[in-house]
Amino acid sequence: MKSGRIYDREDLRKLNATTVLHLLHQKGPMSRARIAAALGLTRATVSNIAAALLTSGFLRETDYQEGRMGRPGLLLEIHPESGSLLAVEIDIGRMSVVLTNMKRIFLWRRDLALEDGMDAGSTLLLAEELIDEALAFSQTTGLPCHGMGVALAGLVNHAEGELAYGPILGWERIPFKTRWEERFDIPVLVENEAHAGARGAFLFDNEGSVQHLLYLSLGVGLGAGIISDGALLRGHLGFAGQVGHSPFLDNGVRCGCGQIGCWVTEVGAEAFLRKLSTAGVELRNQKAPKVDWVSEAERLAAEGNPEVLHVLEEIGRQLGRGLARLTQTFNPARIILGGHMGPLMAHVRTAVLAGLEENALPRMPVSLELKISTSKDEPVRGCLAGVFTMLITNPRLKG
Repeated sequence: MKSGRIYDREDLRKLNATTVLHLLHQKGPMSRARIAAALGLTRATVSNIAAALLTSGFLRETDYQEGRMGRPGLLLEIHPESGSLLAVEIDIGRMSVVLTNMKRIFLWRRDLALEDGMDAGSTLLLAEELIDEALAFSQTTGLPCHGMGVALAGLVNHAEGELAYGPILGWERIPFKTRWEERFDIPVLVENEAHAGARGAFLFDNEGSVQHLLYLSLGVGLGAGIISDGALLRGHLGFAGQVGHSPFLDNGVRCGCGQIGCWVTEVGAEAFLRKLSTAGVELRNQKAPKVDWVSEAERLAAEGNPEVLHVLEEIGRQLGRGLARLTQTFNPARIILGGHMGPLMAHVRTAVLAGLEENALPRMPVSLELKISTSKDEPVRGCLAGVFTMLITNPRLKG
């Protein structure tokens, strides 16, 4: 069916500008001639697009291209100081607010622990104070903020920009996008934190080499982000990936969502602390908000503490068992264990793989790569990528 829309010269100019920006984002600085050759455009067309993007502040000219015959050409690159991007992650027990330049280099950051049971209203007010600080810093550096990405734990309606339901937080129908676009007067994108983590891992740690990827965010909650054929799998309502609340043990413990024996109740943060306590190990910071104890647990594991390693071994095998189900469902080429408990799994990687291989169909794990993330910032970076993509997909051109 034809849409009936008539595309004019301005539409074509924007489309070409978007294509040029995506190319420079992927390949780095390039001359006008190389851009024309890569995109199959005339050099005159590229020169006109470049002029508009330079005037609009999206691009800058940099050093002459070296190592080639003939007259050298100035290189074009995305201008890192043409503005700033903002990312907010609100997880169970913690919050992070980050401001970057256009190359996603961190310029300002705040991380806060949240009190147990903190209600949505108080959390939003606290986040807004930090966002105000970040935007004030952005103004002092002369970088107008182009947009904000928000990563949340729970069921996120991406299209409406709201947290529909947080199974552990107990929050419902929180309109982040509407509230913060009105409050801060910038575009706001809202994403589930595991979805954002998958996008961050795919765009920044992958270099486009793997098109089928599964990112598992392991912490107080347990969520998955699935990249299939290079695209994020959201599902019908946008709620795909709530794997932590899938049934795992018939006689397990009660989950915060109200069900019995959810997967997260055997492998998540509270499960880890419960099993450590049963083994006679109490961590100094485990009464502090949520995941403050992870660094101590990492130290004990690195020192070879047998009780800690035994608990991690059990959790590793249970993770592998659950990952076998996900592998059979989505057939990823790479699985990334991330989130705030992700680094602990580096100590029991073999157990995770054993649990996966023992429970998956014989040929399913063939050529499957398991990576343990050393970064806890994939959701933040995924938010930044989303805002950046939104910006260059619909650039406001001058001239």
